[in-house]
Amino acid sequence: MAGTATGLLPAQQATLDAIRTPSQQRPVYHNDFAIELRQQSEDALAQVVDTARELDSRGLRIAKRDLAGVFGCEARHLADAEVPFEWSVPTARGTVLHKAVELSIHRPFEPTDGVNAAVERLIADDENLGSFLADSSAGERADLVAGCVALLTRFSETFPPMQRSWRPAAEVKARARLCGGAFVLSGKYDLTLGTPAPMGGPDGGQRAGKVIIDLKTGSRSPTDPEDLRFYALVETLSVGVPPLGVGSFYVAEGRIEHEAVTAEVLDSALRRTVDGIGRLVALRSGNREPRRVPGPPCSWCPISADCGPGQVWLSDPDD
Repeated sequence: MAGTATGLLPAQQATLDAIRTPSQQRPVYHNDFAIELRQQSEDALAQVVDTARELDSRGLRIAKRDLAGVFGCEARHLADAEVPFEWSVPTARGTVLHKAVELSIHRPFEPTDGVNAAVERLIADDENLGSFLADSSAGERADLVAGCVALLTRFSETFPPMQRSWRPAAEVKARARLCGGAFVLSGKYDLTLGTPAPMGGPDGGQRAGKVIIDLKTGSRSPTDPEDLRFYALVETLSVGVPPLGVGSFYVAEGRIEHEAVTAEVLDSALRRTVDGIGRLVALRSGNREPRRVPGPPCSWCPISADCGPGQVWLSDPDD
């Protein structure tokens, strides 16, 4: 990502300063870096490949939510997987905002026009959310649009206008297949800016240049940094070059928490991912008793009524 925008609001400038790194300061990785990272991943996962194939012959899909689940309350993670997802105004808000941001990359909109265009596009393109939006009452639609207009207005005031030279892209799907497809690491980046660049010359190498950003319309979560490091791992394995940085942009706060991606960050993400996959395989195959970790999520956990630790926590959450 290159270039400097002018006439920015203070919050916009702060965001730009956080995610922008001068070209000469960006790390360069040798051409075999991602190959070696993949080999480390597959070596570490070799012992659970056969069990994973028995669980799903098409490949065990691993997303950031799965890893967050097994590093929290495993019993709740398994229970959540059995509950069909249902759209509501709060759960739809983030997706509508993401679509509005995506549309605004290519054509500037006033916030109300952008949100309405996003809703209409989702009704036309998305079977699940589209059905909910199409069938929602006038009150639900108005509530959703009003909330998203406020968020998009906030985003436009605190995130710098995206220039075409930054190569912005929204809702970017990414996958990395490991161990012959026994595991499929998957993610969808809300927003990416920049792109890696080959160095050329006799030594070759690739210069990092992409920033991956998660747009957060809710409150902060302790897993946010780890979620983004997982995205950095997926990006490296799929594209072959690590991203320059990752960040969570908290729309209501108008603030980004950015982290530069290094070999050490990727090593940490690899170890956590391998550990998490091992836990997932053991849980789903019945070879591990799910751990119960009480806390605030007990308030909306589908099995809290039958969970002893959860009931104790709910009876006195401040104890």
